[in-house]
Amino acid sequence: MPIILKRRDGSITPYRNSEFIPAYYLIPRSFLAKCGKELNALPKQPYQVFRDWNAIATVESDLFRQLMMDGYAHLVWPYMMGAETPHEAYSGYDPAWILAHSAGFWVQELTDKGIIPTVETLYQSASPEETFGDVSMDELDRILRYIVPKAMEHYRMYDVLDVVEQHRCFEDFDTRKSNAKTDFFRKWYHTRTKYQTVSWEDYIAEDEGYSDGATPEEAAVSKVLVEQFLARLSMKDRRILELRMEGICLEEIAKELGYSNHSGVLKRIRRIGQAYEVFTQTDFGF
Repeated sequence: MPIILKRRDGSITPYRNSEFIPAYYLIPRSFLAKCGKELNALPKQPYQVFRDWNAIATVESDLFRQLMMDGYAHLVWPYMMGAETPHEAYSGYDPAWILAHSAGFWVQELTDKGIIPTVETLYQSASPEETFGDVSMDELDRILRYIVPKAMEHYRMYDVLDVVEQHRCFEDFDTRKSNAKTDFFRKWYHTRTKYQTVSWEDYIAEDEGYSDGATPEEAAVSKVLVEQFLARLSMKDRRILELRMEGICLEEIAKELGYSNHSGVLKRIRRIGQAYEVFTQTDFGF
């Protein structure tokens, strides 16, 4: 049952985001210190969080909800994916990223295992004198080592992540360069090369595929590499490149291939370009 509040105007409505209040008090002060004055100003006395209108406004804000999603993703990721795999390497499309940011899973498991009370229990039992202290990093480590595997097993996250790992795709990764993305590209293309390479413009140009300064032998190798790369692309991605090299504008490409706008096409071109950089181990500026 949600917590119900009688507002100052007399209306009676649910207390939005209140289900996250008990979990808020587990977030380390060192993390909260980076989140701005408003989120740090929430009283350490739960009694006040249910009665102080400034605190209530903060809890009901999108900022607070975002804190709970980002904060718990930051906390659980090392126990979920390993400390050597930074979650910043992955995009918001990656299933592991989505699961990590689904704060409800972690909060429910913390509640079910009795680590934190339900918000209803906290609301009924909180007294004006009760103050919540900061949780030490050692204690939090023990809690997360226990809770994260339990939640992952409970919600079958292990099964999901096993499938994800077997079917990785470009969209799983953030646009920034990272070791995780580079390793994925190398496994995807099963190749590395030290040969001089050419851009797609040079390949499609009428000079038989080699750019200024390249010998015919180097150009021949480069042309083969480009053809090998193109063969690994989907039909849609190849069509994007073909149309772009024909001078077709992004808007027209989007219209032909069913994108809602040209930005989707541009993102695909950049991702293809980044993949080509990894494939050839050459920086073309993508």
